[in-house]
Amino acid sequence: MSKSIAVSKQNQQLHDNVQEAVKEILGATKALGTVEYAKLLTSTLAAATKTVTISIADKDFITLKNSGYKLCFAKKVGNNDFNVVWQSYDDYLSTNTFTWTPQYQLFGTNSFLAGVQVRAQTKAVNVGLGQQVVLGSTGLMGKATTGGPATAITLVNEYRPIHPGVSQLSTGINNEQISTPIYVATAPVVTGNISLTPVETILVWFEQRVETSTMFSDSRSMSIEIDMTEENDASRNYANGAWTTVKVE
Repeated sequence: MSKSIAVSKQNQQLHDNVQEAVKEILGATKALGTVEYAKLLTSTLAAATKTVTISIADKDFITLKNSGYKLCFAKKVGNNDFNVVWQSYDDYLSTNTFTWTPQYQLFGTNSFLAGVQVRAQTKAVNVGLGQQVVLGSTGLMGKATTGGPATAITLVNEYRPIHPGVSQLSTGINNEQISTPIYVATAPVVTGNISLTPVETILVWFEQRVETSTMFSDSRSMSIEIDMTEENDASRNYANGAWTTVKVE
């Protein structure tokens, strides 16, 4: 599936979710009109969008570029350790902006192996918080329906032990919008329900010879953890080999 088709399908799922939410909240019997929907969606996404700005001092920038370091991002799920490179970039500049919205996909894979890129082995299904997806006994993923904890994504596993994974939509420093993995369970889950709760905490670091979607199991050096739970915008500066917080105006 191409990146553009995947994003388009995810946007359609968001459209459907917003329309259903409006009906439930207002008791409406029909969908919003085009203009009303556009206004609601714009304001909803604006309120939910998280943005982090990463700036790099000139001396450090030259050192990092000359040594082949990439600027990397990871995102937390539940109380688990960061374990997938959400995005990695070698085309970063002195100031870089990375944003994301709460638009997710749920998938399953047969293994977790550090140093290897994630490969979804079920369909990746568009899903929102407070929704669940059934992985049937044949190994086929169904459509997302309401169910499970309101702040989580729930997999109803009727198949056999499998490693659930979550992808999330982001807009990178190159302005490309794409959904890529943020998490894969390190151990397979047995049949039954498993809830995965995305947390608005990210990890930012520099690393050589690493690719987007690579799984990892150890801590990252040259990193900073940024908690975005209570804020939508954050800024950090990397200078003299250390991170500092920049006040957002």
